[in-house]
Amino acid sequence: MPNSAEATARMLVSHDDVPLTVFLLTAAGFLPFGALSFGAVFLPAEAQAWILPAQHVYAAIILSFLGGIYWGWEFAMTFVQSRPVSPMRLVIGVLPSIFGWLALFLNGIWPALALTACFLAWLGYDLWRTQSHSAPRWYPKLRIPVTVAVVVSLIAPVLAA
Repeated sequence: MPNSAEATARMLVSHDDVPLTVFLLTAAGFLPFGALSFGAVFLPAEAQAWILPAQHVYAAIILSFLGGIYWGWEFAMTFVQSRPVSPMRLVIGVLPSIFGWLALFLNGIWPALALTACFLAWLGYDLWRTQSHSAPRWYPKLRIPVTVAVVVSLIAPVLAA
């Protein structure tokens, strides 16, 4: 009989529907993107001195979180599949943090564009991982809409400027 950790891991990977808690936390995680984008577009220009950097830092933090998800999955699946940890998967999981952080050193519209590229590239990686059965089947249902929303929130202030 499988233990509870194994049963939970299998359930997360095998279901087609996004777990409600995951959906709600993802939606809550988007709120700062939306609020900061709204502020950057509709508040006076002086507010952009802190709004855009705040949005870019938040985007870099979320990219780090997205990479960290794969660390969690990697460790969980090594337990379930009784296999060693893949150093390559751990290295790949660090890349969003590094690229997100590097984007913060750019000026003008470039942080927004670089962060947008990072989110789109990581979405591509997420979709590939789902196709290769190393991410939950429901993951694209979550990641595609939220990535589109994040990209719009990052690009809207650039287009409004």
